[in-house]
Amino acid sequence: MEQAVMNELHYFTDLTRAYVQETISMVSNELLVFGFTALILIVFIRYYLQMLRDTSKGLKTLKSLRSILELATGKSIIKKSSDRDAAQKKLRAMKDDTTFLSAVEKADMLNLWSQINQNFTYEVNGSKIFTTTDFINSFLTFEKFLTSITSRSVLSAPSILTGLGIIGTFLGLSIGVGSASSGLASPDISIARNAMSQLLEGAQLAFITSLAGLFFALVMRLAFTSRTEKIRIAIEEFNILLSTVAIPKDSGISGLASLNKIEKNTNDFPRAEAPDLDLKLSLDTLILELRKLSEPKQ
Repeated sequence: MEQAVMNELHYFTDLTRAYVQETISMVSNELLVFGFTALILIVFIRYYLQMLRDTSKGLKTLKSLRSILELATGKSIIKKSSDRDAAQKKLRAMKDDTTFLSAVEKADMLNLWSQINQNFTYEVNGSKIFTTTDFINSFLTFEKFLTSITSRSVLSAPSILTGLGIIGTFLGLSIGVGSASSGLASPDISIARNAMSQLLEGAQLAFITSLAGLFFALVMRLAFTSRTEKIRIAIEEFNILLSTVAIPKDSGISGLASLNKIEKNTNDFPRAEAPDLDLKLSLDTLILELRKLSEPKQ
């Protein structure tokens, strides 16, 4: 009788201990899932807010720069040659205007406007204003501007969020496999079932954190693409206005460089034979004529 009572007491004790251990393990896994998912969410919010600040600053800069150009030319859009003539006439009058320069300084656009103004060529004894196609193509490009305003952490945010999700995956699988490895080898069905439950709980951590990391990385990438698309459109609109205000033309630098290279190569020609000498003189004459044509006219 006494032995039966003791066996029954041991049975209830083991059952209670197993239930308590399972409850503690379940709570700890749930807390781990919640904690790791919260970490991914915090990282996402931090980078998302930084992305909003960077892109807002970039859009504000582009808006201010376009406002300065519109103030200098008096035009927000140019469709006719008469509009261009009027814009160039006002630009000539405004380039040394103290009120205009004060507005440029107030908008913190002095450096950018100086680069634009220095690349304008004002026609001598005329009213036209020219600029080079090289300047228009290189002054304000999407890639260069985006790199200058965006922090490296924002650019790498999708990769970081995906990496956190992958870390959570391996962490959950490691916890599940580590907790269940000894139990799965037990011949006791209840112990093996408990081990399988621990393995599934670890897999839960793995899958939830992976989904959270991939989801927030996708949201970050889509939001960043949407914001930068506005920047790209603003840059294209500014470059269109800039190229219609000042008449684009080739700078002639590439042509002159090619001519200098040809001239250097012809200097090595032997002068002993008449045919070679005639060829050298012909090339020299051709280079001089091409050099005159390539020089920008004022």
